[in-house]
Amino acid sequence: MKVITLIDSLIAAGAERMAVNIANGLSEAGIESHLCATHSGGPLEEFIAPDVRILILQKRSFMDYKALWKLRRYIRTHRIEILHAHSSSVFWAVLIKMLTPGLKVVWHDHYGYSDQLNERPRLALRVSAPFVDHAFVVNDKLRDFAIRSLKFPPGKVSFLANFADINTYSSQLALPELPSPEAYPKLVCLANLRPQKDHHNLLNAFLVVKQAYPNAALYLVGGHFNDDYHNSIVTRIENDKALNGSVHVLGSRNDVADILTNCHIGILSSLSEGLPVSLLEYGLAALPVVCTKVGDCEFVLDNGTFGKLVEPSNSQQLADAIIRYASHSEEMTSSGQQLRTHILRNFSKEGAIQNIKAVYSALYKTN
Repeated sequence: MKVITLIDSLIAAGAERMAVNIANGLSEAGIESHLCATHSGGPLEEFIAPDVRILILQKRSFMDYKALWKLRRYIRTHRIEILHAHSSSVFWAVLIKMLTPGLKVVWHDHYGYSDQLNERPRLALRVSAPFVDHAFVVNDKLRDFAIRSLKFPPGKVSFLANFADINTYSSQLALPELPSPEAYPKLVCLANLRPQKDHHNLLNAFLVVKQAYPNAALYLVGGHFNDDYHNSIVTRIENDKALNGSVHVLGSRNDVADILTNCHIGILSSLSEGLPVSLLEYGLAALPVVCTKVGDCEFVLDNGTFGKLVEPSNSQQLADAIIRYASHSEEMTSSGQQLRTHILRNFSKEGAIQNIKAVYSALYKTN
């Protein structure tokens, strides 16, 4: 069986990390695995397994015919049988399928705004849906959306829990020299700087935490688009004496595992999520977690059994939960260890790859 994973780019974001994890996992499972980034590469290139073949198209527009034909030629040359398209790359996957008889298309829907699905554009997805042979979704809301709004037959949609492979993102080098090394508590937010992640709410909460722990530090790890939202975060930190010197924007990093190992508490303050890979990576690093009740965060944390859940946009609740952990070190350590055990048991790479292979095998037999 020969499979190509399709993703827009290889920036260090959730869907992109899952695309790399799956391509690597398929290779480890004995499947000939290829990975194509349609727009551009990025930091995650470093972590693609040696046996996974990489194609970067550098397409310049949606209808970049040169890039489209390059991908078609690649699929034919390597006799690819299944195209696993992540997120918006499904549109190109459908075009390729129309040009490649016998190719099966699997769509992996990671849509992060699953709490605002009523606002999701759906016309292009409805047009594409009949050409998709199977859809994986990361939570039940997206499954309902696929069936009710996109008219997928229920048998062609299945839930696939995200999984993290945190060692993939370890630099394997010396531990990073983080700013404010003597700080307590060290808080980390692993999320790209975009409005959905609501970093301003986190900064509001951090100001409250600083009143209890003046030596606290907050590390913001994730890429950005140099847009108004990113600039508003940076400007606020620079102009607020209580934040400047205590909040550190580290950007997109390749040593995520090492950074998490050096922190005390993992935070997500999002307004909306799917099933965040960051939450799973916190767990594998045995970090206690405070996050908002959005998307499948409650599902991952078993309604608060394995971490603290707070309402979105409530900085006081967020601060109180952080302070609770910081002031009870035994609870903090125990919660992190329990979350790690829970993630390893219920969100494993091995289980996800087996589920993916089962779908592939069913599609393969229909060729």
